[in-house]
Amino acid sequence: MSHDKIRAATRKRMTETGEPYAAARRAVIKEHQATGGQNPPPPIVGQASPAGAKWFAISYSDSWSGRLSESMDRLLFRAGRGVSGVEVDAGQIRVRMGSFKLDIPRGSVRSVQRSHAKVGATTGVHAHGGRGGWLVNGSAEGLVELAIDPPSNVAPSIDTLFGLGPSRVNQLTVSLDDPDGFIAAVQNEGNATGPRSTT
Repeated sequence: MSHDKIRAATRKRMTETGEPYAAARRAVIKEHQATGGQNPPPPIVGQASPAGAKWFAISYSDSWSGRLSESMDRLLFRAGRGVSGVEVDAGQIRVRMGSFKLDIPRGSVRSVQRSHAKVGATTGVHAHGGRGGWLVNGSAEGLVELAIDPPSNVAPSIDTLFGLGPSRVNQLTVSLDDPDGFIAAVQNEGNATGPRSTT
């Protein structure tokens, strides 16, 4: 867990428990070590994480555009590094970044693979690559592409222009800190029915 993630989790714990910084930091590190070094469960407000769910953080670039995207996510949506991510369980894949929320039934995932999309300095949430394609990223690194059929519906939000853009998602490209771990988690359930390339 990076220093920034430890600091963010510590501050969150401080607000929830009222503990001083040092005590909250020790508790965060202890919890992280107890989970075998896995990322903490996603902070999806009002939703309990299913047992066995795995969480993968959205990767953010340290470039000016990545920092700007992360700052805007934190300021406007209480999201950003260590908060935005993708949760994978036996029934669904849940994508959260800023106000963007997408729930994908596991049975709808036709393929998952590393993406070599050229996104340049583009960060945030964007309709991408034609009808039904979306890019959710804080970085051009660690990109993973999901093919989704039948398409999933994206929840209307400021990131999706309140439903004025395409609301159905049949292809999703997302930047992750652990793209290979995510691909393995999706493939391990055996629900991705298409090609499963990890290159």
